[in-house]
Amino acid sequence: MALLLAAPAAPAAGAAETGQLRIAHLSPDSPAVDVALAPLPPGTTDPLTDPGEDLATGLAYGTVSDPVPLAPGSYAVSVRAAGADRTVPPVVSTRIDLTSGEARTVTLGGAFADLALQTLTDDLSAPPAGSARVRVVAAAGAVPALDVAVRGGPSLVADLPLGAAGEPGTVPEGPALLVVSGGTGPATEVPISFAAASVVTLLVLDSPAGGLLVRPVVDAAAPAVVPVGGVEAGTGPLLPGSLLPAGVLLAGLAAARRGRVLLAATGVAVALLAGTPGTAGAVPVALRGPAPPEVEVVAGAPAPDRLVVPSAGVDAALIGAGPDAEGALVPPADPAVAGWYTEGPAPGETGPAVVTGHVDWAGAPGVFAGLAAVDAGAEIRVVRADGSTALFTVTRVERAPKTAFPTTEVYGPTSGAELRLITCGGVFDRSRGSYEDNVVVFARAVG
Repeated sequence: MALLLAAPAAPAAGAAETGQLRIAHLSPDSPAVDVALAPLPPGTTDPLTDPGEDLATGLAYGTVSDPVPLAPGSYAVSVRAAGADRTVPPVVSTRIDLTSGEARTVTLGGAFADLALQTLTDDLSAPPAGSARVRVVAAAGAVPALDVAVRGGPSLVADLPLGAAGEPGTVPEGPALLVVSGGTGPATEVPISFAAASVVTLLVLDSPAGGLLVRPVVDAAAPAVVPVGGVEAGTGPLLPGSLLPAGVLLAGLAAARRGRVLLAATGVAVALLAGTPGTAGAVPVALRGPAPPEVEVVAGAPAPDRLVVPSAGVDAALIGAGPDAEGALVPPADPAVAGWYTEGPAPGETGPAVVTGHVDWAGAPGVFAGLAAVDAGAEIRVVRADGSTALFTVTRVERAPKTAFPTTEVYGPTSGAELRLITCGGVFDRSRGSYEDNVVVFARAVG
């Protein structure tokens, strides 16, 4: 096998931020495939004889692989039949150039007789408040030219040919009707719901039952409402020989009570698009054939029930948490439990799930007393209401002044399931009754 792919000079070494890559199988009449990835040395023009490690195996039509973080640089992507030996020449291959912070999707599209790889750039930035960003990809062989619009709203694509992707468009959050048409069949309205702060790709596929299948894939997600500023999650050590100052204690109790009231008022709204990448609900559209219109709704992850961080000595109940009247995130009143921010993703769903808890309370250690000692690579487990467990690995731990809280890093959209644990740290300012810093643990799902 020889993949002749000339590589440009690689980006400067030591780039702080990775890029990410995923693969989508969108060829209607092609069998499942294995996809390999090999880094290209800077400046080489020699034939590449090693396809590299498999990025995805057994990838079937209509599926999208999970995004994989990669160092900035140039790579060869090669496709072979599923199960074929890695020494078999690829059916098709291409070169991609990935820069720091960039997200890309390589699609295998077209008919089997004319397969092609196309590279799409994914915009995973946060959409405007109260909206979602939506992109349509035409992958149905039955429709030569695809039209998709939101009833009473924008047109998403018009006359989109097979294998092409439309430009991303902004749609309001909430329930909507997609108007889908193509070929000689009549337009069909399909109910769907767009979650605020989500980035979604709609794959329009051939359905095995006849007609079309509209499959939403959540590219990235974030909390619908972003809290303001840092988190007050500690009352500081007791003064020598005295009790905690009454004013500080009363203020903390008041904040805690606000948190409990807010919890009663804030529910968990699970939208159609609350699933993980590649597993969101599929919406069959009967444009032809016997299949009746139908909507499959895949619920989001089960509610979290317990948080376990062995390296920090945490094994605690998880309850809901919400913002106060000023918009700041409030930890639970009980310092022995942790609070999950219910306006954001649940642990295990696409996006950053946020959990907060006290570092101390009235001079006694709180649930997150040992959080600052957690190291990168540590394990975090979230036990859910159905008994399943979401596993995370710590990627980094940061301490930031509350006056410069890293809001975008904590609450910004992510393309995978991530977790943030927040408590207080640094110096305790007795005049203000507040710690100066927040400690934030960043973690990524591993199972």
